Amino acid sequence: PTTRPGRAARDISGTSARAVLALLSALVLVVSGYAWSHYRQLLNGLETSDVTDGAGADGATDILLVGMDSRTDAHGNPLPDDVLRELHAGANDASLTDSLILLHIPNDGSGAVGFSFPRDTYTTIPGEGRHKINSAYGRGKQRARDQLLAQGVTDPAALERRSADAGRKLLVRTVEQLTGASVDHYAEVNLLGFARITEAVGGVPVCLKA
Repeated sequence: PTTRPGRAARDISGTSARAVLALLSALVLVVSGYAWSHYRQLLNGLETSDVTDGAGADGATDILLVGMDSRTDAHGNPLPDDVLRELHAGANDASLTDSLILLHIPNDGSGAVGFSFPRDTYTTIPGEGRHKINSAYGRGKQRARDQLLAQGVTDPAALERRSADAGRKLLVRTVEQLTGASVDHYAEVNLLGFARITEAVGGVPVCLKA
């Protein structure tokens, strides 16, 4: 049997379309797999915890950015001695927040605004009375640590993680009470993270004489 030219052209066109579709499908699978792999690696490198209600009750997205002068990593483990020597960081038993910034992002698309709280600001800390705001985290952490020890929790890493989460929650409640904002997200950078960030941007020159 013979095939008319028009029919042959349509057959070739259909085969090409199917080949292109198959190639695109394979490409989507490869890209998706690559993206998911890197996403998993990113999540594995982060320590996450639930310390906010995330209610968004004030009609905006509010993110509390916290800088901690901590001698532990994100998993509650003490930083190695060689790292502490590299950072020129001595002993520090106090759990104080060195910086607090509330990033306010309105839902109407207008510009975001960051509010920085001086660390020596006196305010009411729920359940603790009036103290400097930079002690809210430490007070919540110590209270939880005492309770955990009384419950028989002795693993150092577990004690650090669970008590630190309690400190974060109290800090969030303190900022919410002070500002009237509803904190939706919390992000924290410790001493080691701060050092790595400055390295990533090529260092930050500091002149002590000036």
